[in-house]
Amino acid sequence: MLTIALILCYLLGLSVLLAISRKFSLAELVGYSFLIGMGLETFFLFILDVINLHYSQGVLIGLNVFVIVAINGLNYKNLLVLKDEFKTPAFELKQINFVAVFIFCIMAYLFYAVTVKCLFWPPAEHDTIGSFDKLGRIMAQEGKLKISLFQYHLEGAGGIYPPLFHGSFAYVYIFGAETSKIVTTLFFLSLLTSFYGLLRNYASSTAAMLFTFILMITPELFSHAALSLDNLPTTAYVGAGAIATFIWLDKRDVKYLWIGAIMMAFTIWIRSDTIVFTAAALAVIVIDLIRKREFKRSLSYFAIAVAPFIMWTLYLKLKLGVAQAGKFDLHMGYNTQRMDLVGGYVKAFLFGGRRGAVDGGQLYGLGFMLFFIMLFINVAAAFWIGLKEVMAKTRKIPSFFVSILSDKAMVLIFLLVSFALYFTVFYLINEKVQNAPISSLMESSFKRGLFCFIPITLFYACTNQTSTWLFEKLERFRNPA
Repeated sequence: MLTIALILCYLLGLSVLLAISRKFSLAELVGYSFLIGMGLETFFLFILDVINLHYSQGVLIGLNVFVIVAINGLNYKNLLVLKDEFKTPAFELKQINFVAVFIFCIMAYLFYAVTVKCLFWPPAEHDTIGSFDKLGRIMAQEGKLKISLFQYHLEGAGGIYPPLFHGSFAYVYIFGAETSKIVTTLFFLSLLTSFYGLLRNYASSTAAMLFTFILMITPELFSHAALSLDNLPTTAYVGAGAIATFIWLDKRDVKYLWIGAIMMAFTIWIRSDTIVFTAAALAVIVIDLIRKREFKRSLSYFAIAVAPFIMWTLYLKLKLGVAQAGKFDLHMGYNTQRMDLVGGYVKAFLFGGRRGAVDGGQLYGLGFMLFFIMLFINVAAAFWIGLKEVMAKTRKIPSFFVSILSDKAMVLIFLLVSFALYFTVFYLINEKVQNAPISSLMESSFKRGLFCFIPITLFYACTNQTSTWLFEKLERFRNPA
């Protein structure tokens, strides 16, 4: 039954993707199908709870089949065109990119190794035993979202989180899974495949595979591929949603508008504090709205991305009686001691060095380092070109100078806004309500939350003009013809 459940999940996501467009790459289909499918499965669990209909295998199978048939029935004309367009790929030995294949083989082995570790060891992390896995198991047994644990305040910290993560555990437990960790493996696979597929819009297969490999071996992130915590799944949604949004803003390919909006909606559906990323996405959409005046599409993005936050906030207030803002000290103001402590951790995490019990240089590999290197190179190149034009007394500013300054500007704005908001969230945390010192939260929650920035920083590092120029030179060297 578990196999049937996972197939239905993939088919559900695939049906939505094909309804949006039939022009997705294979990597995008593999990655986004699970992310969308599992997000919708947990939304089904939420709706069933709201209407007081208990979960069961029969109910979920019937609901899945009905929705899949309905989506594909409405989209049957496009599916018929897709069938006619499909061609069996033809491979020639000289067309094979052996560098990309070699990197892929290394990644496949590492994925196999971490998957064996993930599926062999049962969930053992404090947060998942005390909350996520416990919530998923009891949701499956009691057939509802508001389980009996809430009566005795035993739901744990994740009890007030939106239901995507522990709901995904409940989904597989309903269908007889012995462990929920198959979900972790599939989220990791989806993160890697969607990231690679999105990079291919800008980069060669060699560059895209290389940076996907760098993402995969980010030390702390790779370790979470074998853990039952929600930080890696959150990273998958944030990365897939943000990068799809950037591609829409750059290339105006409408399918990425809808994918970006859906992924940003599920970003809030997995953790409420990820509102900082959705807010950053909305900020760049507003900038684009001012420039392009595409009101209908921008408002559609807004509505889709924000709807889950509103629904879950109402559910917490009306059914669980919980206020999310209660964990923050909104009257703190500027506190020098708090700022020095939080800022010191941020410096260690982003630039390396020790702070407290962590060494930032050992946590994120090349994730942040490559970003700052490429950002510095781009800015230096832009000013060097500008200086040469000033020295030559040329009045007209060259287009390359302008473009290199504005290259991936939306990515930089997104990173700046989201990180500023993310920093503010932790700065304002009320330690008494959270029942943990801020230093402990920085070394655990803040540290893991930084995963969400890594796909975006690596996207910038791979696709900016300097990297694109460099990889074009390497491609010519690899294949002179």
